[in-house]
Amino acid sequence: MLSPRSLPARILRKLNHHRTTELYFVGFPKTGNTWMRYMLGRYVQLLCGLPRMPLFDGADGLGRCERFCSGPAMHFTHRPLLWQSQKASDLDYNNVIRPFAEKRVVLLVRHPLDALVSLWMQQIHRVKDGYTDALTDMIENPVLGIEKFFRFYELWSEYSGHVKEFMLVRYEDMRVEPLSAFADVLEFLAIPLHEELLQQAVAESDFENMKKVEMSGKGPSYKSSGLNIFASGDNGNADSLHVRRGQVGGYVDYLTPEEIGILQCRIDGRLPTTFGYSRRSD
Repeated sequence: MLSPRSLPARILRKLNHHRTTELYFVGFPKTGNTWMRYMLGRYVQLLCGLPRMPLFDGADGLGRCERFCSGPAMHFTHRPLLWQSQKASDLDYNNVIRPFAEKRVVLLVRHPLDALVSLWMQQIHRVKDGYTDALTDMIENPVLGIEKFFRFYELWSEYSGHVKEFMLVRYEDMRVEPLSAFADVLEFLAIPLHEELLQQAVAESDFENMKKVEMSGKGPSYKSSGLNIFASGDNGNADSLHVRRGQVGGYVDYLTPEEIGILQCRIDGRLPTTFGYSRRSD
C-alpha cells in the first residue's frame, strides 16, 4: 500500500482531483476569485445546511474533488499562471486551454488596470520579498504585467469553444448587479435558486462585510491547508488587506491621465472586444 506522503500517492491524488473536478473557475489574480468563492461558498452552505463554509478546495483521501448537496464538483484555479519566471510567451493553447478541454469553465475577468493595481498592492504589502518597484514598472514587467494578462485572455477568447461548457463573468457586472449576475452563475452551475438565500449570500459577501470579517480574523479557512481565505497583511494598513477597495475604475487614483491614455490604447489593440474593456467594444 502506498504511503499517503509518497510521491506516487501525491501524483495519484492530483490526477484524481482533476479527473473528478467537473467545473473550474479560472481567472487571472485579482479578477474576483476570492469574492466569487466566498459568495458561492456561503450560498452552498446555506442551501445544504453545512456547519462550515466550503471553499471548493477539499478532496477525499484519494484526491477526488469534494462535492456538496447540489451543483458540480468545483475548483478555483489560476492555472497555469506562475510568478517567478513565466512570461507571456510561455502561455499557449497546451497549458492554458487543453487542461480544461473536457471540463466546464467559468472564466473570471476584470479591467486589466484594476486587476494589475490590486496585484501590485498585494506584491507590495502582502508578498514576502515581493515586487517593490513602481506600478508602471510592474505593468511592463514580463512576469507580472499587462502582456501576460493580454496573452492569457487572448487564448481564452480564441479557444473558449474548446471546453465542454463556457461562461464569462465580468467583475464589473458583479459589482453593478450582484444579485442578477450571481443568479446567472447559479443557473450555469445548475444549483437551485432560492431568492432568500441568494439575497443573504450576496449581502454577506458585500465588500464592507467581508472587510469586517477579514479584520476580525474569523474568515473561513481552506480545508486543504487550514489557511484563512483572507491572506491579510497589517490590519492597520488598508492597502495590505485582502479585501481592499473593490472599486471599478479605481486605477485612475494610481496612474496619470497620460499613462492611462497610453495603456488604454494598448488595451484597445490587444484585448479582445469579447471582454468589453476595449473602446472597440462600444
